[in-house]
Amino acid sequence: MIEINRFNLLLVDDEEMPRRSVKRMIDEAACGFEVVAEAKNGREAVEIIKTENIHAVITDIRMPEMDGLELSETIHTLFPDMPVLLLSGYAEFEYAQKAILSGVTSYLLKPIDPSELADALDTVKKQLSQRYVLPDDPTLGKRDAKENVDYAVNYLNQHYNEDIDIRQLAEELGFTSAYLTKLFHKYIGDPPLKYLTNIRIQHAKDLLINSNLSICEIGNAVGYPDQFHFSKTFRKLTGESPSSYRKEAHHE
Repeated sequence: MIEINRFNLLLVDDEEMPRRSVKRMIDEAACGFEVVAEAKNGREAVEIIKTENIHAVITDIRMPEMDGLELSETIHTLFPDMPVLLLSGYAEFEYAQKAILSGVTSYLLKPIDPSELADALDTVKKQLSQRYVLPDDPTLGKRDAKENVDYAVNYLNQHYNEDIDIRQLAEELGFTSAYLTKLFHKYIGDPPLKYLTNIRIQHAKDLLINSNLSICEIGNAVGYPDQFHFSKTFRKLTGESPSSYRKEAHHE
């Protein structure tokens, strides 16, 4: 279970006043959620979800460019574990009911009732609690961003020879893979997958020079059980094949 200080909400509505109203209700409810980002339409929302650490989304139905239902379907496809709470006017009630079949966690009818919003957030919290836990003491926070990156870097250096799923690693830290990538760009300069690849190829170089292992065995030793994939990746980063690199190194 991943410990976090709060659940980060993305609020999506093309009108500013409704966003302010919902945000105020969430703040007053003090139920472990905080609106950390806002968007005016579905397209903006998708970009935010890809780059920020969002746990759940509250969205209106009627918006320009990409409406709430299309956004809900997109989220369900790209981030199937992310809860979506849909806001609907009375005119779209039956329309909103159909959205439940498209992965929407819950929906509320406008005007929003604070108690109904609190109940809906409680439903979202129960869904999120399968993966996350809020500490009783809010000062017992998780590692900050830099510490998380350091942890990930250390993990990649220790387990580079294993089958590593970057998305799973990000989830263990309480992030989306997109947000972990953003942090890596900020603190390391490369995305996590490229960083992992560089580690593997550097270890492969060492083994090519200092061991008698075959190319296939070296690929396995650094996390590439497929020899073709290993050779292709090695050539892409070094400009030559593993066998050519070994020959040249031994001739020097």
